Amino acid sequence: MSDLQALLSVLVTVHGHLMADELPPDLVRRLLSRLTDHGPLPDGASAGEMNALLADLCQRMHWAMSEEYGDYPEPSPRRTTYYLDLPDEPDIVAACIARLTDLGGQVSEQSLERSVPSSRRHIAAAFPDLPPDPAHHARVPQLTALAHRYGGRYAGFGA
Repeated sequence: MSDLQALLSVLVTVHGHLMADELPPDLVRRLLSRLTDHGPLPDGASAGEMNALLADLCQRMHWAMSEEYGDYPEPSPRRTTYYLDLPDEPDIVAACIARLTDLGGQVSEQSLERSVPSSRRHIAAAFPDLPPDPAHHARVPQLTALAHRYGGRYAGFGA
């Protein structure tokens, strides 16, 4: 395994465990301190901002390992996209989209790739919350309750 592959493996592992909020708090504090005192994060950066930086570093390490990857990767948007599956009823979908927008989300409908027509609509709402920050942890039950209110379900999150 090359040095770059080993470094990428470490970055991916730390990033994944941080996103899942599985790192010991003391380790998170030490990493934040290191990356703010001697790195690219500003003072007061959150664990979510550090996790977004780790995602960018993973992408850039991948870029460094490839001769055909293209231009140097820009930082990713600092937001999390949450997904809700709703009944395929225009009034319900419109009401839920309006509520997500009221909450500050940037909302879009996603297509579901299926060979059988679905009775569900897949909605994406982007918020400036970054896992594992408290705002992210608060957003998940908020959107879970919202989806249930409209007869749907919370379907997870991604970058």
